Amino acid sequence: MGSCDDIQPLIQYGSIERTDLLLGINKQNLNIDPDFEQVVYGYRKSRWRTYITYFLSIITCGVPFLVFHWVPRLLLYASSIRSSFQEADQVLVIETYQKKCKSHYIHKILLKNIADPSGLLNEGFEDEFGSEKVPIDSADDLYTPIHLDDGTTLNVQQFQYFRHKKQCIIWDPARAKWIRLAGVERGATCSQLHSLATRPPCTERRLRMLNIYGLNEIKVPVQTILTLILLEVFNPFYVFQLFTIGVWLAEPYYYYCIAVVLMSTFGVATSVIQTKKNQQSLRATVEAHDTVELWGGRRVDSKALCPGDVLVLPAHGCLLHCDAALLTGSAILNESMLTGESVPVTKTALQRIDKEFNLKEHNSSVLFCGTKVIQTRYYNNEPVKALVLRTGYNTSKGQLVRSILYPVPADFKFDRDSYKFIFILACIAVLGLAYTVALKAARSLTARDIVIKALDIITIVVPPALPAAMTVGRLYAVSRLRRARITCLNTRAVNVSGSLDCICFDKTGTLTEDGLDMWGVVAVSSATSPPLLGRAQRDPRQLNDLHELKMGMAACHSLTLLHGELAGDPLDLKMFESTGWLLEEPDVPELSNYEILTPTIVKPKGAANINVDDIHMPLEIGIVQQYQFVSSLQRSSVVVRMLGEDVLRVYCKGAPETLRGLCRPETVPNNLNEVLSSYAEKGYRVIAMSTRIMEKTYKQLQKMDREEVECDLEFLGLVIMENRLKAATTGIIRELKEANIHIVMITGDNIHTAVSVAKECGILASGERVVHLTLHQQHGGPVLYCQSTLHGVPIGKLVPFTGSSKTEDSGVGSWGAGASGERGRGDVEAPREAGYKFVMSGDAWRALREHHPSSVGRVIERGAVFARMSPEQKQQLVTDYQALGYYVGMCGDGANDCGALRAAHTGISLSELESSVAAPFTSSHPDIVCVSRVLREGRAALTTSFGVFKFMIAYSLTEFLSVGFLYYFDSNLTDFQFLFIDVALIVNFAFFFGMTEAHTGKLSKIPPLTSLLGIVPLVSLIGQMFLITVAQYLSYLAITYFPWYVRHTFEGEEANKCWENYAIYTISMFQYIILAIVFSHGAPYRRSVVTNKQLMISILVMLAICIYITVSPAQWLADFLELQMPKDTLMAYIVLALACLNFVFALFFERVIVQYLMEVKQMVPNFIKERHVMKTPHLMLKRQLTVMDYLEGDSSVEFLGEDNSGEGR
Repeated sequence: MGSCDDIQPLIQYGSIERTDLLLGINKQNLNIDPDFEQVVYGYRKSRWRTYITYFLSIITCGVPFLVFHWVPRLLLYASSIRSSFQEADQVLVIETYQKKCKSHYIHKILLKNIADPSGLLNEGFEDEFGSEKVPIDSADDLYTPIHLDDGTTLNVQQFQYFRHKKQCIIWDPARAKWIRLAGVERGATCSQLHSLATRPPCTERRLRMLNIYGLNEIKVPVQTILTLILLEVFNPFYVFQLFTIGVWLAEPYYYYCIAVVLMSTFGVATSVIQTKKNQQSLRATVEAHDTVELWGGRRVDSKALCPGDVLVLPAHGCLLHCDAALLTGSAILNESMLTGESVPVTKTALQRIDKEFNLKEHNSSVLFCGTKVIQTRYYNNEPVKALVLRTGYNTSKGQLVRSILYPVPADFKFDRDSYKFIFILACIAVLGLAYTVALKAARSLTARDIVIKALDIITIVVPPALPAAMTVGRLYAVSRLRRARITCLNTRAVNVSGSLDCICFDKTGTLTEDGLDMWGVVAVSSATSPPLLGRAQRDPRQLNDLHELKMGMAACHSLTLLHGELAGDPLDLKMFESTGWLLEEPDVPELSNYEILTPTIVKPKGAANINVDDIHMPLEIGIVQQYQFVSSLQRSSVVVRMLGEDVLRVYCKGAPETLRGLCRPETVPNNLNEVLSSYAEKGYRVIAMSTRIMEKTYKQLQKMDREEVECDLEFLGLVIMENRLKAATTGIIRELKEANIHIVMITGDNIHTAVSVAKECGILASGERVVHLTLHQQHGGPVLYCQSTLHGVPIGKLVPFTGSSKTEDSGVGSWGAGASGERGRGDVEAPREAGYKFVMSGDAWRALREHHPSSVGRVIERGAVFARMSPEQKQQLVTDYQALGYYVGMCGDGANDCGALRAAHTGISLSELESSVAAPFTSSHPDIVCVSRVLREGRAALTTSFGVFKFMIAYSLTEFLSVGFLYYFDSNLTDFQFLFIDVALIVNFAFFFGMTEAHTGKLSKIPPLTSLLGIVPLVSLIGQMFLITVAQYLSYLAITYFPWYVRHTFEGEEANKCWENYAIYTISMFQYIILAIVFSHGAPYRRSVVTNKQLMISILVMLAICIYITVSPAQWLADFLELQMPKDTLMAYIVLALACLNFVFALFFERVIVQYLMEVKQMVPNFIKERHVMKTPHLMLKRQLTVMDYLEGDSSVEFLGEDNSGEGR
């Protein structure tokens, strides 16, 4: 360890002016997560502010501490002051998601000395770092720069940092900014990474690296039972329940207190147990450690791994505990944890070239944490070595776990409105409190009685059982999904899935079958000049073994032998098997023949010889170098050496449009576009093959970039693969489109194949104009063009995409424009629609976002097919649809879809592997039937949540109305009357409410409501409360006409038995039953309420009991409820008649006025409709679209006519 004199100062100021400048910096934008806007502020704790805050909190019985627990930043504001980062001791990080959801995080600024081993010794690494120091050979051994995220390094002995979402953010004093800590690969070249592994790092250097990066562990916090209980109990909901229990005990109202305590205890226990199980399950899934071997013969715990270590990978595989770069040999891995595909992947050694290391580009040489090494292969008995790049939460697995621990904020309008509604209820409670205080004070009640009665009103208006009742419906939906073999990780996502109006699908493995079948090959004919593609050969075995196309198919792959069986990518497997060749992997490579690193040889099954210098030699091809498929490059290649030859051959396969640009122009067939389109439009997957001969040695090859190898190629031909639609695809797509749901295909496949599959499954309708957005490279740069086609025939001219939008209103999307009454809320049908759809590839999408960002919304509003899209572009597209106001669902098979699945409002994974954690829903059936099922259950759950919410609100307002009414007569509901209402009626109905199953008929074109504060739910609630008020008043009025009626006067706190009590209580019992029925909506989202046997039995039983109580209860029951029974049974029948009238009017109002006229027929004021359209971007865009968009030329006349033959071409 160095002396104190060796420690460099944290900040070195060049001048007084720079010092003043740096001391003024107290705010900075962080760019560590592209999904969030992050701003960090500096704060310094103030001693006198802290003393005052704690003093005021203590004298106010700790109430501020409770508020600080709910909103921690308030404590920060109260006890600290804004300061520069140099003086700050804590930071506030404010994250904004999609410019709507804000999250606040408070972190302490810590100081770390990289040479201090105390922290590691405390973690139990005495044997590793507590022994005597090993002599240091050179000063380079102690050189431990801190690698930062922007590619720079920081050379200090101690540094300031804070941890945010498991990431270390370090203060760079030279630039006065916070930067995230990165792995050793950031900013390094491939040759520099190789140089790091020239010798094993010494113990002192490893100590310093471990101090910088921390232990190599992905530690999932598991809280104690006591901590979880306290966190749950101090939830605002349970604190309010404690308040209500305190008020009821003071009443005294013991019975319902016991019921609430039991329900709360059950709720807390269930939540705590579930949370504990989830934490333990996640920890058991992600936490793993083992003993690993380092280069140099040392074996250490995997927790002690640090970036810069050199691992020795065992021959028979292991589980990786870090991200590492393969330096020597090769390895076969199972990357299902990351990709969702359990296909073995071959990793090759990183080339020693002076090129900046890029994780995506050099993916084929990176071993990711959490993946399993199946086996390794070495060269000349040299161990297979890998350089540790990243550890802990910096690894790819760590990032996946962080996305689980810190999911994106759920921004659902229903949830936001529910909080606003609670606030409105609180305001009503305050009015009720004022009414009670004024009324009771006028009656000259004691101050204690006034306070208790006033607080009791608050507990009535805000129902304590509301959150529990809201959860029940979602749980029933999750249970039904589980029976359909669809698992749900997040119950909150169930309601959101019910509001989806845009669904994006991956193609391969989702809409189409996973496997591909070989259809045939089309080779370039060498007999013509210029070259042309000849006739198709259905069986590649018929080609000569020396045919370049056949040799390319046999060699250009990443297949390997596992336990004697061929394994690898299904496409590569089908292609290789179609050649009839053999693949061998000798245990000892014949170095004299091939100089190969990975001893893989392919050769024909039969006897095939070649002439080399008049010597007959067997036809054998040794694979010298592999370049794995990269989605951004859209190609893969191999370098091979044929036995007996002195030259190297390159075989490259990939997307035809990509390889065309890499081939020499004179070798590209003139009819390539024509042939390619003909096969792609039939739905076949087309892959191009090319070759090149290089007069290079193996050592020269190792110094060449991939781009230098994959150039000046010769076009060989096309390989045609058949990809079939899954049986359920077409029916589900048709069902979703008929429900006015916007359907989009996002795929990495060829644009022609994608369009063909889209037409076959119905995403592109027959007779629909298709606008191809293509990118053309010109002297001034890339230019976007639009070409319209109809029935596959071009119409109109090739139109430059200008991005200009029309200002006139086409009528599409405007309310009331449609002729039919069945229109979607927002996506409203019109007499004429912009009858065209956009299709484009990833490069056109990139150009559109870069050069025409203002037109992105206009294009994707009519988007249908997006091909050759990278994982990042898929995620971009999902977020752009969300920005238009769509509720977006994403369905993928887990491979390359994780980002889009996480970004979507509802992600549905068709993979049951670990990558499914990216999506809240995972289906065991690998087809898109699950999408329809999730949508139905989501709509049912959302409708249930609406019904339960309105039922609970109406219940609390009805009880509030009854109590307020009785307060006027110095009476109240008795304890057991409250108990009967709260438990026998409300809790009972709320429990069975969500058991109504999802609608099994046709999906409705109108999505369910998502806003509780919209005109429809407000009219519904206000109308029902008006009917309830009238019925209660008429019940009271009726009893006053009887001659024996005497007005109740105050006779004591518990003297509530009176005629008014009977009139109000009996009619209100029936009103709770009425509310349960009228708010339990059926079609088009749920089955009829009569199919819910449990609820109907409950209603009938409670109805019978209520009639019995109203008409002629037993004396003991009347005494138990403290009912003052009327002297004339006519009053009881009047109550029953009023209840019947209330039910008829309530049912008519809810089903006819609210549901039919307002929801289905959209009979609401025009200004409300217009306001909704103005607030929804995609509805505004629909108004601007016309049938003539992106169409120019004479053929536009024919297009609008009935006969579209395409002769205008």
